[in-house]
Amino acid sequence: MKPGFHARRLIKLFTERGKSLSPLTILTHDHPDPDALASAWALAHLAQALGKVRSRIVYGGAIGRAENRLMAERLLVPARPLRKGELAGVPHLALIDTQPPFKNNRCPPRRIPDLILDHHPRHPDSQAHVLLVDETVGATTTVLVEALLASGVRIPRRLATAIIYGIGSETQNLGREATPRDMDAYKAVWPLANMKALWRISYPQRAPAFFRALARGINAAFSSGPVVGVHLGDVSTPDRVAQVADFLLTLEKMRWSVVTARYSGRLHISLRSNDPGAGAGRLL
Repeated sequence: MKPGFHARRLIKLFTERGKSLSPLTILTHDHPDPDALASAWALAHLAQALGKVRSRIVYGGAIGRAENRLMAERLLVPARPLRKGELAGVPHLALIDTQPPFKNNRCPPRRIPDLILDHHPRHPDSQAHVLLVDETVGATTTVLVEALLASGVRIPRRLATAIIYGIGSETQNLGREATPRDMDAYKAVWPLANMKALWRISYPQRAPAFFRALARGINAAFSSGPVVGVHLGDVSTPDRVAQVADFLLTLEKMRWSVVTARYSGRLHISLRSNDPGAGAGRLL
């Protein structure tokens, strides 16, 4: 498996400058999803293996979706919520699966991170000492898999399981915006993962609030041509927006779904399409 440019840059960074980046605080986007959690964990593992970098993984908000909470709990993902003011004095900061201008993270204003690693479209205002935005993959975790494999770093079973769930969740089991590189990374790590743990994570018990939000989404949904959508009002976790958007997109003859909701005074939007070339992420 040939590593991409961004994977090679990561290897070079931690091999040549590892000790100067320790301790490293790795920040995901708020309310992290499986791709954010898996890529952050893989980054910390790579940094430790290649550069002896001590890392901690933090995030704003909470892990709201039942599957994501179960992933973090069962696999013992070494990530925790931010403490108030914690980022103010950290010597080294890396952002993973997000960029400061997205406003979905707690990066301090005017702070230029040491590293940004993301697969979402690059924001023109994004700045970092090392800026690695790879829009040619469907998951940030894929870049980390390439770096781990190319550098010969052993991938433990729990991390491998997180990687498989992270890539699978982000690409809907390689069916949405997945590239050959995502597929190669998935296939390479698959034999290392715990299948029983993956099954348990994929089918969690759910809180009553999930079913209330789903019922609201079904009852209040509208459609116009190939588009289905709904406004959910206030929700208990922002993850409900994406969950309902994914569910509504299964309505026959629909090509797009758009769902909005309010959480903690902010409007959250999820746009989905079952057209591989639609580029829903770029539209947002």
